[in-house]
Amino acid sequence: MKYICIIFLMTASFTSKLSAQENKLLFNKEITVNNYKIIITNNNLDFFTGSIKINDNTDKTVFFIENLFSRYVSDTLADLNRDGSDEFILNLATGVNAYDFNMLLVFDFSLSANPLYEIHNAEIAGDSDEIPRIVSHVRFSPLYLGTGYDYSLLYDGEKMVLDKETGKGSVLSNLDIIEADMLYNINEFKKEMDECDETSNYISYFEQYLMQKKILNKEAEGLSFFDKYYECSDKDSARTQLKNNVKNIYEHLSEMNHRYIEE
Repeated sequence: MKYICIIFLMTASFTSKLSAQENKLLFNKEITVNNYKIIITNNNLDFFTGSIKINDNTDKTVFFIENLFSRYVSDTLADLNRDGSDEFILNLATGVNAYDFNMLLVFDFSLSANPLYEIHNAEIAGDSDEIPRIVSHVRFSPLYLGTGYDYSLLYDGEKMVLDKETGKGSVLSNLDIIEADMLYNINEFKKEMDECDETSNYISYFEQYLMQKKILNKEAEGLSFFDKYYECSDKDSARTQLKNNVKNIYEHLSEMNHRYIEE
């Protein structure tokens, strides 16, 4: 009988440890906003196991989606359009893909229980006295070049629009690209690779610079940088292609509505 008791105790202890481990892996959070209860769950062991369930004040489920995200990061209330009513923003980590590492889901519960906007690689920016902006970070391929650009969005109460306020102290002014930093990156790249080899992707540095300047309404500075520092033999054709690429990217950004679409 003594041995049976020992075996039983060992089994119970092992089961208890498994249960504790499972509890650590399962994340669960409840948030109450404007008479809605938001329930966030995910399994910390696996990617894209995250679910969102929203219940109204009668405990009826009015929104549910699963397998959307990998980790809960944070939530916040912010009056994105300064109309006196806060929007609810969920910050959720996506996966291991360095090109797509998080998403912000923006809810306006005065309009709908469903998320209105989905913005990837994003964060909220701006001082407390300013209208908050949402800044998104775009990374170019290949990743090892470290190139990309940042842009800012405003919520006007009806849609997300590209922020174009570039005055001193604005969010966009803080996203400006520094010539000396870019030159350092370019010179380091030249130490490792032949920048004029057609497979080098060297043009990405100039695309990053011009795109960021375009967003800040300083396209002339971006083109001047190219004219001054690009030294490969295809300079004329590269300049034309670069300008067209940036124009197309900027037009795409301007047309994006970032609306949440449930698949």
